[in-house]
Amino acid sequence: MSVENDRDYSQGEVRNHHKFFFSTGDTLIQVEKALFKIHRHFLTQYSSVLEGLFELPTGDDGEMHPIPIQEDGYRGWEALLGIFYRDNHMAPSPPSWDDTIALLPIAHKYSMETIENSALERITGEGTTKQQLIDALSVFKKLNMPDMHRKTLEKLALVPEFPTYEEAREMGLVSFYTLVIYYSLLCTTCMGRSVPVCQSCHVQRAPVPGILTSSYNRDWRN
Repeated sequence: MSVENDRDYSQGEVRNHHKFFFSTGDTLIQVEKALFKIHRHFLTQYSSVLEGLFELPTGDDGEMHPIPIQEDGYRGWEALLGIFYRDNHMAPSPPSWDDTIALLPIAHKYSMETIENSALERITGEGTTKQQLIDALSVFKKLNMPDMHRKTLEKLALVPEFPTYEEAREMGLVSFYTLVIYYSLLCTTCMGRSVPVCQSCHVQRAPVPGILTSSYNRDWRN
């Protein structure tokens, strides 16, 4: 197995994680096909939810057995553990964009409020490209955050590059239709897109049609 495939823990045999498997770890968890042997202190200090989860199951042989973590992605756990086990503590760097997107559902699920707020701040503040905004739409839909989702749609309408067919399918029908409506709202002064205020002449756009607002509020996750 190549190094790249060996580090894809969504497939293959269950195996020790190449980076986050420590001989001194006191907790063993399995996420997809990855085994993480880690120190519970780092996690439980941020999440009371995980305190109850991290009960160490032992067999008759007294060995540590993995705690299965259901429905989580291994990439999100890699991003979370990367915060605690830094390569360089003297010059820490923030997680990458992809890691931040993967991290947010984990922090949200386990009520890690400080980490979740930092991830949200970064996603809403730094997301500017088409792909970044589509990534944000996807995670906000997954986490049932309609206000964040709507604001991200408005930012996406300001990006000149129109979504591809595949990207439109990823966004979902209601989101893509709403985006098209935003594109159609032209500033009567300069005829530029104006969501929510024209970026050229700063004229307030016409209000979003009421039927669209009510439909979006009802069906935005579709």
